[in-house]
Amino acid sequence: MDLNLANGLFKGFNDKNGIMLCGYEWGYSKKDQENDEKSNAPALDLSKNDAVFSNKATFYGERANGWRYDQRIIKWFALWGHPLGKEKDDFEKTIVQTNWCNTQGHRVEENYWEKLLAPQQVDNFLEHVRVLQPRLILFFGSQIIHILQDTRVLGRFQDIVGKIVPIDGKPFVLRKKEDFQGRKFDIGFQNFEHCKVVGLPHPNGTRGLQDDYIALFKDEIGSLIQEVKVLKHI
Repeated sequence: MDLNLANGLFKGFNDKNGIMLCGYEWGYSKKDQENDEKSNAPALDLSKNDAVFSNKATFYGERANGWRYDQRIIKWFALWGHPLGKEKDDFEKTIVQTNWCNTQGHRVEENYWEKLLAPQQVDNFLEHVRVLQPRLILFFGSQIIHILQDTRVLGRFQDIVGKIVPIDGKPFVLRKKEDFQGRKFDIGFQNFEHCKVVGLPHPNGTRGLQDDYIALFKDEIGSLIQEVKVLKHI
């Protein structure tokens, strides 16, 4: 199976034990669709993608700098104390972007659980985990960490990343910053023997989500990113 990746693979960095960014499915803005329909440019050969996540313009062109989903994630990394640059430095090469589903659309039209738990999509996600063996997975979509708990997924996931390591005696925890004055969101955390998982709200599709709220998780998420840096001697 070909991997569905949005950026290049770099041996010794994101091809094993890196940081996986995982959303629901591939986005496709109506503006990009209109531009593609007007353009006669040939389809990109994704096998030649050598861009880092934080600078996809080197492969996709200038339009990549306007992809709000990516730009907000890049901002969040800076808020967590780990800014991403545009060069192919070691930290930038440690990140790999994919999605649970191999489909593409303007938005997920059907029920999230129904779509993500379709056998072919479960297989798609687990195959990416098996091949890439990420040390840290950041889910961008509040439902994904809950879908991971489904009996059709969790056992197979543990076969790859090891057994659950409880947090505060629980299989996974949801944390919320109650003292925040704006709208609050649960952030999920789950540890396995060889991988740690964080469940975040969708960067674009979450009403009321403020960057200031995400910044409050600097200690929790920043420390997990730092663990990968230490592992990679970055």
